Amino acid sequence: MGNPVRAPLILFGWPDQEGETTRYAVEIPKASSLILTHTLDGEVKGLKEWPKEDRPPVAWVFWSFRVMVGIGLLMILTGVAGLMLYLRRRLFETRWFQLWCMAMTPTGFAAVLAGWLVTEIGRQPHMVYGVIRTAESASPVLGPPVAISLAAFLLTYTVVFGAGSYYILQLIGKGPPAPRWKHTAPTA
Repeated sequence: MGNPVRAPLILFGWPDQEGETTRYAVEIPKASSLILTHTLDGEVKGLKEWPKEDRPPVAWVFWSFRVMVGIGLLMILTGVAGLMLYLRRRLFETRWFQLWCMAMTPTGFAAVLAGWLVTEIGRQPHMVYGVIRTAESASPVLGPPVAISLAAFLLTYTVVFGAGSYYILQLIGKGPPAPRWKHTAPTA
């Protein structure tokens, strides 16, 4: 096993688990050390410091993390652009921004899924790191009862989601309610 290193932050690259390296890496020297230890000279243990049987599948964690961070940066950019348009009083008239916001609608969900993949795959082969391995935590429950409970969840959520969607679409179809009072300007 090698020594812990002052770790760069790898922005992009191609992870090679067998070669234990990141090919074509674009990195910021010592930035991971700064982020994780709050000092440029902080030592960070790399994957080579762990036995091969305790390492997660690197490519999944690598790419999921970058998708999550990339979406977060796009969200920040969207917020800054929205603020600039608001200050210029062009927020509600700027067609490209409206289309951009519509395109960004599902990205929050995608970022959450990517973060979930980082968390779940990144801790493998452990269920609880250092306490119990995934292979030791397998359930003795057979497939059919699991399939029945999954089907029940799917049916329940389909009904709830369908009813909620129907209700929201009905509200949208009605449009906003008419005002209850009429504002009149004072007469002189």
